[in-house]
Amino acid sequence: MSPLLRLFVYGSLKMGECNDFVLKRWVERFEEARTQGEMRLRPDRYPSLFLPTYGELGSAEYARDLGLESAPVCRQGHLVKGQLLYLREGREALPVLDHFEGYFPGGRSEYQRVAVSVETRDGLVPCWTYTGVGRPVPGWPLLQEWPPPEMEREPEPFEHGL
Repeated sequence: MSPLLRLFVYGSLKMGECNDFVLKRWVERFEEARTQGEMRLRPDRYPSLFLPTYGELGSAEYARDLGLESAPVCRQGHLVKGQLLYLREGREALPVLDHFEGYFPGGRSEYQRVAVSVETRDGLVPCWTYTGVGRPVPGWPLLQEWPPPEMEREPEPFEHGL
């Protein structure tokens, strides 16, 4: 049996949000988790997390990425709450998630998959998360949570892509 894929989600992929259908079939369990960083609202009304500190970038060697054992903790920015998902069949799930998020290892991407440790009730857990590429865009509103309370409705389910 392969190890569970650990994935921190902070926006529309959280369980109960509009895009959870993308990964729901693989979720074995999930728990509340948090990190620090800068979450911004993109023009398409989806959140993008920017982490000043993170570990390696995800690769197309999915079996290797499932073996993630350590990752730095980001201690800069504001508190970002989310969920740590534990996914079965990570070698199947990762390429689907990468495509959905517009992440193409080694190529031009809309989001990137990075390693970071998040804080859970039981301590720090190394995992993968999808973040914005580059630096935060100053014109994008800063978010404290997802969905933001002032958002009248969540965006429709969406497939990211360039």
